[in-house]
Amino acid sequence: MPKLNNTRSSKSARRAKNADNAGRADNTIDTIVLNPSAGLSGDMFLGCLFALGADRREVQKRVATLPGLERFRIVAGRVKRRGVTAIRARVICPGSAKPRDLKAILSMIRRSKLGREEKEAASRTFTVLGEAEGKIHGVPTDNVHFHEVGAVDSIVDIVGTSVALSLLGFPKLYHRPFILGSGTINFSHGTLPLPAPATLEVLKGRTVSFGAVEGEVVTPTGAALAVSLADELPADMPLRIDRVVYSAGTREKGGEPGMLRAAACSGTGAGGVGKDDLRGLVTVIRTTIDDMTPELFGYVQEKLLKEGALDVFMSPVAMKKNRPGVLLTVLCQPVSADRLAGALFEETTTIGVRIGYEERLELKRSAVHVDTPFGRISVKRAVLPGGGVKTAPEYESCRKAAKKHGVTMRDIFEAAVAASITGKDVKRGKARGAGKRKGGK
Repeated sequence: MPKLNNTRSSKSARRAKNADNAGRADNTIDTIVLNPSAGLSGDMFLGCLFALGADRREVQKRVATLPGLERFRIVAGRVKRRGVTAIRARVICPGSAKPRDLKAILSMIRRSKLGREEKEAASRTFTVLGEAEGKIHGVPTDNVHFHEVGAVDSIVDIVGTSVALSLLGFPKLYHRPFILGSGTINFSHGTLPLPAPATLEVLKGRTVSFGAVEGEVVTPTGAALAVSLADELPADMPLRIDRVVYSAGTREKGGEPGMLRAAACSGTGAGGVGKDDLRGLVTVIRTTIDDMTPELFGYVQEKLLKEGALDVFMSPVAMKKNRPGVLLTVLCQPVSADRLAGALFEETTTIGVRIGYEERLELKRSAVHVDTPFGRISVKRAVLPGGGVKTAPEYESCRKAAKKHGVTMRDIFEAAVAASITGKDVKRGKARGAGKRKGGK
């Protein structure tokens, strides 16, 4: 292999890459499922991510890049609650901090040195909180003045959770139903009943139950993190559990101590497969239609694919009273199921759909380009379990080349397959094994 040039640009690239990977867990996680039935708060969310491998020091380092944020320190240690070992994470703030409005907090996040996805996740959580507070107090979202949530510890909890998720590879997040506490709590506005108004407003549309536990089980910060970053776990969604961790909150007394449980899963539910596993999970949406004009099916298929469906296909069926009909099947990732089902209701005559989850085996694949006498052609490459490779030229790329050169699609297809076998594939603009020969005329 050629030696890398020890140039200033290559050193800068390596430094940038090392900075991005600093503190990252050795093995990223596909899916995390949160069980908030015994508690959920910002520090508990953060504690579970520490237990799963996110580096506490790196989280603190990155959060500290928020301009104007007061001094703070994140500490974490092991505690026992009801005989269960858990991580207790806390944010220590030596001095006092002034309350901030949503606009100021979003500006701090935007001007920080966080990564794009970290900024988006933190900003999304604060926006969810701001919208809830604005509705409760009857003020515009941008003018919402945070008190408890604008304090340093809450900012660190939210931004720190976003950073910790980044260090874990931004896994797909799901949550189980919430169980809310009872009683009263003292806020900056006085004594209010539990659950807190902001918590209830944030959790609209999610499954909750009102338990008999005395105290604040789910905080506004914990609710906002779950709603903005996680989807509700479908009841029949199969998962393979790899690890289970616990984090502890401030509530220690009573029948139910404050604890959050998180299950790390791989191979299913993450919109793909694990690193060394061909198994994955796919959502299957089915509906039968016998009263829609055939011309509309093509449009529906195009829209579903554009909306994120993995595949859409139709099969002829005989329905009741021997009427001919169509079985419309949509394959998608679990997170897209509700959106695509809604599109089916809007664009077809169906009044009901069936949703299921099926395990599938999927080869690892990548998209490359190959040099052919007709120019560069896009090719999909899949790796077989035994290490072999099989390729499939992309239709659109072959179609454009055939039209441009006035040859048949089969000519282009065969040339691309031949180039794939000889290893003349092109990545990032450089031909591997193609010498100086250029494709084209």
